[in-house]
Amino acid sequence: MALPESALAQTAAKRSSQAQPAKPAMPQLNLPDHSNGERAISHLGASLPGVAAHYGKSADALRAQFRNDRSAWLDKAGRMYFVELGLTASPSDVAQSGAIYPADQTFLLHSRKSSKRKIYLDFNGHTTTGTAWNTSYGLSTIVSPAFDLDGLPGTFSSTELAMIQNIWRRVAEDYAAFDVDVTTEEPPADQMSRTSLSDDTYGTRALITKNFTAGTVKGDCGCGGFAYVGVFDATSEANKPAFIFQDKLGNGEKSIAEATSHEVGHNLGLSHDGTSSVGYYSGHGSGATGWAPIMGVGYNKELVQFSKGEYLNANNSEDDYLVMQNNGVMFAADDFGNGIATAATLSPTAVSGMNTYDIMGVMETPSDVDVFRFNAGAGVVTINAKPFERGPNLDILVQLRDASGNLLAEANPADALTASLSFNLPAAGTYYVSVEGMGLGDALGTGYSAYGSVGRYAVAMSAPLAAAGAPVAVIGASATNGPAPLNVSFSGASSTGSGSSIVSYEWNFGDGTPLAAGVAASHVYTAGGSYTASLKVTNSAGFSGTSAVVITATTAQPKVYAGGITMALVAPNRQQAYAQAKVTVKDASGNLIPNATVSGSWSGIVSGAASAVTNASGVATINSVSSKKTGTFKFTLNGITAAGYTYDASLNAMSSNSISR
Repeated sequence: MALPESALAQTAAKRSSQAQPAKPAMPQLNLPDHSNGERAISHLGASLPGVAAHYGKSADALRAQFRNDRSAWLDKAGRMYFVELGLTASPSDVAQSGAIYPADQTFLLHSRKSSKRKIYLDFNGHTTTGTAWNTSYGLSTIVSPAFDLDGLPGTFSSTELAMIQNIWRRVAEDYAAFDVDVTTEEPPADQMSRTSLSDDTYGTRALITKNFTAGTVKGDCGCGGFAYVGVFDATSEANKPAFIFQDKLGNGEKSIAEATSHEVGHNLGLSHDGTSSVGYYSGHGSGATGWAPIMGVGYNKELVQFSKGEYLNANNSEDDYLVMQNNGVMFAADDFGNGIATAATLSPTAVSGMNTYDIMGVMETPSDVDVFRFNAGAGVVTINAKPFERGPNLDILVQLRDASGNLLAEANPADALTASLSFNLPAAGTYYVSVEGMGLGDALGTGYSAYGSVGRYAVAMSAPLAAAGAPVAVIGASATNGPAPLNVSFSGASSTGSGSSIVSYEWNFGDGTPLAAGVAASHVYTAGGSYTASLKVTNSAGFSGTSAVVITATTAQPKVYAGGITMALVAPNRQQAYAQAKVTVKDASGNLIPNATVSGSWSGIVSGAASAVTNASGVATINSVSSKKTGTFKFTLNGITAAGYTYDASLNAMSSNSISR
């Protein structure tokens, strides 16, 4: 029996397997000045839908954001950034704790060293040149000093080293679910800068320093930091780094860490989480389960998580995880199986007549479930599970099940993120313990959903010694992939009973069809997809063993193409005009396809990339920039992206069109 999988778990698994989609191109703009609010909307004019599409928003959503959040700004190129006027803090009254790592390891810390994506926490000082920040503040060079608490820049005291380590621990926990390395060791330049869309190794710098803006052409920002939106995966360094100003954050460990995760979140495409009346939501509840969103302001709450706006009067319902995946980071691969069929077998250490187990893992998606198998004799099993100890994101539910998957006991206290239980096992046999993230109460009140419960955990267990061993299940399959319908013959004949005879074989084909029994079984997979087929064998001593194999039945994706491109001229005044290309997207059966992203480029008297999303009638409207010149506007189609379809340019009724003025 597999543990039940929720719709959210299925969605998370789907997200985890999806490749990063192509981001619509940013329109080429030259706006009069930096702007926010209605002025930003006015500056964008006809280009607003294209800018919104680049940031993964509808035009209405971008307008609402500028009207409701005064910290959202546009630069002259139309790039969005946030100036964090609401993200300052007073000096912290939280006692600093000591370093957990040796002092000489402080600038060598990594959360996932092998990852190709990097979040570099720069405490060492940096000189910024040639960026949009230099242009904005009228400084050819921005010299940012190193992190400093004692007024002795260039050296690091034991207190400073301890705080750096703990800030890193907190930020690493916030991004633990992703395949990204949060590090204090400066990566080589080629691991930070993305040279092309095919370059899969890149990152961002989060510069933790002091405010440099006083006396500049823009004046003192009075802010806790600032960062551009959606530039983590950009092929230019012009809109980096993200700045975090320690002196505007009370020089406090928690406030600096929260602000760092917040600014990196902007680089990854995230906007602010506020309410109808405040720009930054400060959370609700108290104690260990007092909650706030990372993209709000969580300085005074213990549990600070990514969010999709499920609290009362939320003004931002964007799916933070999905937005970040669209901007360069993906969920990390699952470290442990999610059900009994794929459970990890625990290896015990015998201590004073008991087996002890130590588990460390990560919840990588909002409804990940990590399942572990162990053998035990009759008697009391004790399980203690806790989230990461510094700035945890995970509220733990721990469950104990028997060999058939029946729930025996569970723990998820309402006032704590930890979970502990003791249970008297009635008989020797195989048992399962699972760990998953949970919410608390009503998210519209003082609770929160399970959405943000991801991150690291540790489990300590003890259980009575088992007198006999578990059988070993071995699966043989005639095929593991092929076109649907796929007929597969399975065999469990190579399974062994570990000193006892095997008394039962149970087959689960992974597609919702009834279970089957016997040493051998066959099954037809009628629909395309990947299925986990499992075999559970039970021996005469009452112990069971499970094995699984993935069967992939393939189907061809339907094709989409451009059914036509019509052109029009739009003249907002006598001097200027812009061209409008309307691209109709169809499938091979002639059906109109909504929600497809159409990308192309303009040439002739204007130039630049552009994109738009098809409406309910399958039509994408793509505007050029305005021009005073006479001549030809030419639009060339570069690609079409639609979920569940592949683009076939050979089917296009046309791939370019033009119009003259």
